[in-house]
Amino acid sequence: MEEAIEVAESCRRVMEIEIPMEVVRQRVQAITMQLQRRARLPGFRPGKAPVSIVREKFRDDIRAQVLRELVPEYVWASARENQWEPVGNPTVTDVQYEEGSPLRFKATVEVLPNIELQDYRSLSVEMAEPEVSEQEVQQALEQLQEQAATYINLEPRPVQDGDYASIAVEVISPGQESPGVQMEEVLCEVGGSNTLSEFTENLRGVEVGEDRSFDVHYPSDSRDPRLAGKTISYRVKVLGLKERHLPELNDEFARELGEFDSLEAVRQQLRGNLLKSKLEEMEQTARNHLRRQLVQLHDFPVPETLVERQIERKLERLKRQIAAQGMKPQGMALDWGKIRASQREGAMEDVKSSLILEKIAQEEKLEVGEAEIEQEVQKIAVVTQQTPALVRARLTKEGGLDKINSRLRIEKALEFILRQARKKG
Repeated sequence: MEEAIEVAESCRRVMEIEIPMEVVRQRVQAITMQLQRRARLPGFRPGKAPVSIVREKFRDDIRAQVLRELVPEYVWASARENQWEPVGNPTVTDVQYEEGSPLRFKATVEVLPNIELQDYRSLSVEMAEPEVSEQEVQQALEQLQEQAATYINLEPRPVQDGDYASIAVEVISPGQESPGVQMEEVLCEVGGSNTLSEFTENLRGVEVGEDRSFDVHYPSDSRDPRLAGKTISYRVKVLGLKERHLPELNDEFARELGEFDSLEAVRQQLRGNLLKSKLEEMEQTARNHLRRQLVQLHDFPVPETLVERQIERKLERLKRQIAAQGMKPQGMALDWGKIRASQREGAMEDVKSSLILEKIAQEEKLEVGEAEIEQEVQKIAVVTQQTPALVRARLTKEGGLDKINSRLRIEKALEFILRQARKKG
C-alpha cells in the first residue's frame, strides 16, 4: 500500500509506504543467513551458530540493514510509479517496524518540477558590432610595457612618493591576535593611483627595516564585497626600495616579445585580441540576459536541494579565488552566513534557467556527440595531468560523464536560443 501526497507550490512529495509483511520476512531471513555465515559466536564454529541465536544477537543490526535496503528500494519504486524524478536523498520518518508486521514509514523527497515551456523562440536580444578605439589599443600596449618593466634596488633611505617599496604584510583579523593572512613580499607603489591612501600615508618617510601598524576602513561600496564595510588591521614591514624602469615602445620592444617584427604588428595583434574579447563579453552578456528572460517567462517551483548545491558551488569558487590570491579563507573575518544568503537569489536563477534549458534541449532534440564528450575528457586530462583513459574511468565510476553530457546539452540549448534571439534583435 502506498499513498503519495503532493505539497502545493513545492517540489516536495510525501509518500506513506507500507511494505508487505512477507517481503520484510524474506529480507530479514536473507540478511540473517548472511550474518550467520560470517558470525563468530562463543561456543560455535564460524557459520554454525543457530539462526535463532544469530537473530537475537544481531537484532539491531538486522533491523538497520532491512531499513537500509528496503526503504530506498520502495521509495524509488514509488517515485517511478508516480513518474517523479527524485533529487537528493529522501527524509524518512514515522517508521513502524515490528517483527511479523508490515514495514510502514513516511518518506519526503524533492523531485524535479514539471515544466511547461513557454514561447522561448520569441525572445530577442540586441548585440551591436564591437569596436576597438586607438586609446584602448594604446592602453593594452602600455600594459605590456608595464609587464616588461625592470626594478633596480635603491640604497636604503626613507620611503618617498614614487618609490616601489618591497614590503611584508600581515593582516590581523578583528578579534584575533595572530595574523589571518601573510604576504612575505609584495611591491607597493607609494603615492600610486592604485595604492590605498592609508598605505601611502603610513609608509611615507619610513626607513628600510622598520614596520608600521595601521587600520584601513573599506567603504560599503568597495569593489571587493569581501571587504565592503570592514576595518582591517595591517602590520607592514619595509624590506627594501626599488626604482622601476620601463622599456621604450619601439620595434626592438616588439621583437623582444618573441613573434613580432614591428610595433605596428603588436598593435594589430592587440586590436584583434581586444575585438575578440569584446565580442565574447557581449555574447556572454547576451546569454546571461536570455537566461534571466527564460526565468521570468516560466513559473514553477525549484528543488531546494539543487539550490543549496549551487550555493555550495558558488562558495567553493569564492574560496578558491581567495586562495589563489595567497590568502586563507578560514583565516579571514568573513560572515559566511551573510555571504551564503547573498548567493541565494543567483543560485535560484542558475538552477531554474538550467532546468528550462534542459527541457528546451529535449524539445529541440539537441544531443551531445561522443566526440564532444571525448574533447571534454581531454581537457580534464590536461588540467589534472592524467591520461584520458584514467579520467574517463574515474568519471564513469563517479557519474561525471552524465554531468558533462547534461552541461553540454544546456550549453547547446542556450546557443540555440541565442541564435534565435539574434535574428530578431
